[in-house]
Amino acid sequence: MGDAPQLPPPPDPRMLPVLATVTYAAAVIALWGFLSLGLDADAIAQRDAGPLLGPAMVLGACVVTLLALLKVRGRSAPTVAGLAAAASVYVVMLIIGAVGYSLIRADVSWLVLFIGAYAPSPFVLGAALLSGIAVVAVWAATRRA
Repeated sequence: MGDAPQLPPPPDPRMLPVLATVTYAAAVIALWGFLSLGLDADAIAQRDAGPLLGPAMVLGACVVTLLALLKVRGRSAPTVAGLAAAASVYVVMLIIGAVGYSLIRADVSWLVLFIGAYAPSPFVLGAALLSGIAVVAVWAATRRA
């Protein structure tokens, strides 16, 4: 009559990079929201960019972060992987934004102008920093386990 309580299955360590990437995406969205409120600025200042350019940049950053998280598990130290992830996210976000906005404007000059305008942006720099932090955190979690 009394069934034995069901124990949950053991955790799957292969899911950690995926869950960390989802957490990274949520952290970037939250960071952009707080920065927008604090700086009274939009993540993408150009009104004609449309509603999808920022999310496309974040999606590209998530893909780069996931790839970095998948590679960090076998390393002895996370420093190079964390720096590489942060630098890669920075470059990928700028490239996706520049290509997307130049396609929207149908003007090739925006490839350079967009990168010049958003290279010092706290939105892009913050997303890159969060990626490096995510890589180091996942490395530390896998070492502890």
